[in-house]
Amino acid sequence: MILYSSDWQRYDAFPDLETKNRSFIHMARVLKALGVKNHLFHLALYNPYLREVDPHSPTISPEEILMVIEECRINFWYFVREVARAPGQSGAPARPLEANRGNLALFWCFFNHVMTTLIQIRQTGKSFNTDVLGAYLLEIRCTDTQINLLTKDETLRRANIQRLKDIMGVLPPYLDSRTKRDANNTELITVKERGNLYQGHLPQASEKLAGNVGRGLTSPIFFVDEGPFQPNIQEALPAALAAGGAAREIADEAGEPYGTILTTTAGKKDTKEGKYFFNLISGMAEWSEAFYDAKDREDLEKILRRSGRDGEYRVNITMNHQQLGKTDEWLATKLGESVSTGDKADRDYFNRWTSGTATNPLNIQTLEKIRASQREPQHAEICNPGGYVVRWHVPENQIEARMNSSKYIVVFDTSEASGGDDISMRVTDIHTGDMVAAGTYNDTNIITFSEWVATWLTRWETTTMLIERRSTGVAVIDMLLLILPGKNIDPFKRIFNRIVNEHDEMPDRYKEISAPMWRRDGDIYVRNKKAFGFATSSSGLTSRAELYGSTLHSAAKQVGHLVADKTTIDQVASLIIKNGRVDHPAGEHDDMVIGWILTHWFMTKAKNLQHYDIVPSNILKDLRQTQTADPVDLYKISVQMKLRERIEEVSQAFQRENDDFISRRYEQELRYLYSRLELQENEKITLDELIAKTKEDKLRKRIDRGLDSSGHRDTHERERKFIQRIGHGQQFQSALFGGWSR
Repeated sequence: MILYSSDWQRYDAFPDLETKNRSFIHMARVLKALGVKNHLFHLALYNPYLREVDPHSPTISPEEILMVIEECRINFWYFVREVARAPGQSGAPARPLEANRGNLALFWCFFNHVMTTLIQIRQTGKSFNTDVLGAYLLEIRCTDTQINLLTKDETLRRANIQRLKDIMGVLPPYLDSRTKRDANNTELITVKERGNLYQGHLPQASEKLAGNVGRGLTSPIFFVDEGPFQPNIQEALPAALAAGGAAREIADEAGEPYGTILTTTAGKKDTKEGKYFFNLISGMAEWSEAFYDAKDREDLEKILRRSGRDGEYRVNITMNHQQLGKTDEWLATKLGESVSTGDKADRDYFNRWTSGTATNPLNIQTLEKIRASQREPQHAEICNPGGYVVRWHVPENQIEARMNSSKYIVVFDTSEASGGDDISMRVTDIHTGDMVAAGTYNDTNIITFSEWVATWLTRWETTTMLIERRSTGVAVIDMLLLILPGKNIDPFKRIFNRIVNEHDEMPDRYKEISAPMWRRDGDIYVRNKKAFGFATSSSGLTSRAELYGSTLHSAAKQVGHLVADKTTIDQVASLIIKNGRVDHPAGEHDDMVIGWILTHWFMTKAKNLQHYDIVPSNILKDLRQTQTADPVDLYKISVQMKLRERIEEVSQAFQRENDDFISRRYEQELRYLYSRLELQENEKITLDELIAKTKEDKLRKRIDRGLDSSGHRDTHERERKFIQRIGHGQQFQSALFGGWSR
């Protein structure tokens, strides 16, 4: 069977570009436009004579029947393209199966034995596709095989069985092997001539009975429909997968089909079944058409394990109406016909997993703006060595020009990369705020991963990297400090670090790192390695409260219409306020949210950006105007960004200045600038504290240098005793500067 590009050389097959099922030709064009090199697999044909044969013709010859049967047996793509039919409704004739991105991905993954979840909105045929596959397995491909279906209730079981019968009923008569001896009820279908059986099962209200049902499903092929709505699916599914393990191994050794498919609409995260299912699919690799270009099954398995949080050979295919070729007008019509609103409409028609009344820190209007920003990647790059997948939001032929035409911040939120949180990557154009690329990685070797990260700084000189300094982030940074100098890349100029950010507080260290690389001591990177990366503090600008407070709200307001990445959007929408603290729900994750927030933090609150060859006035200067961003709002945002930039410049000058007269001028300007500043939600002004602290620091430095307030040398014994008498902190500030407060 043709699955990979290399398979064309192994088999005597060719793409049938003259097929009458034009939906398959259209899909070849779609895949090619998405940058997929292996975009013809579903057009495979072994027997060239069959190009002229209609499998449904009433005058088909016995010889042609034999050719069709053999082609179907070895070539599933011929079966779904030329033979399978969707039963007609309301007197209409049966029609050919229509290929789309969802069913092609589902079929391809099944024959690669990937455990697959297919999530589609209602009325787009997700269950029908599985039933077409079931008909093929029962009637043509399998022998002595049981296929088990676990579905939500008796109504769905009856509908599934009837739909499967109808699909088998519109096959050419010579392909339907059923006889009067075969079962014909609402629970079971048999094809005794081939020794095959398809049985529907129902969930159980008792956890113990649910586990028993699961343990009884010992078959190599297992379908689950509407799992999030099945009582005790968290008991039944693991038991069924464990029970079928031996059967799958036997099928694998025999070269027979096997696999697990979970089809559903989005569910409710605040039920135990919905929560279990949501966490299950969240751990899977997110589907990308780039997977079609894997070299073989071994390569595919490596890619999927590194792309999914759980590190397993699993994939989640979630398709909205546009990805399935449906228009917005079609969706509006279906919504109107269903009379669905609120959470139910979100689940059924927008693939949104709902979670009851949990409070999100962002208001509804802001969340809708963020959701509306979702857009599909335009190219997925599989990077070798390593097989790391980068989801580009730039067309493949424009990546080189785009990456060399602006400045970019590459943020990594790291983890142990061993089946828990992902290592997430987000690449943002700091001039426009646009996300240009993203990725999530797991089950990886940190050394290999670090080498790949280094290629970004080598490949794109326009990038600055910010790595969260926790978990494996420390190891990644250590590796980069070994790799980059050997490539003549200055880590202090390409990786965010505290010495640059706090240069006024570390003047000697900053002077040392500002020297040319060839003049530095050899141990400079070892001595300063703890300064690299973003370390969350207990308080202040780098605290978690700050990130999930003013930085989150500022990002949502200024660039919420540019989030773009589906995983990030889902994680933002899942945030809740728990015990007065913003967090992700138990069992869920926020790695992509952190990446987005840190990106905005760097663009709006990091200091001394000139050291990274970033011009502060260029940050968000070309903020892209979209339908969701009002021009007046964009102008206000631009004014506020320039205002904050000037505040940062004056604050730094104020802290450096020793002349009292000039310092007072800076203080007056700061008070004026702060009076024009529009505060973000949860943002607090600390101007008086800043001014008081700055003055205190200046006085201490003068005393330490033996200078009086005018800059002349003096022992200042009286001032030393005064400081010792009143102590530190707020008491000192109030006593010394209280008269200057607003």
